[in-house]
Amino acid sequence: MRISSLNALPVGAAELGVLYASVEGVNENSFQECLEELTHKAHAAGATALIGLQLVQSQFQWNQRTSLLATAIKEAAK
Repeated sequence: MRISSLNALPVGAAELGVLYASVEGVNENSFQECLEELTHKAHAAGATALIGLQLVQSQFQWNQRTSLLATAIKEAAK
């Protein structure tokens, strides 16, 4: 059984899985900080692209966080 978060992949591409990153705070810089963390994780996993990016910002008094979730893929070399 194959489970995927994608409807279709480009020819020669492989889905590496879903990546998650989270940083403390909901402010002007938190999205960029979180995106940098997610990108770093993607590079470490061998990904060449992130798709389906989802942003969650929680602003509860005790837990202000910015989180990003995306599917990492590795495209075929051209």
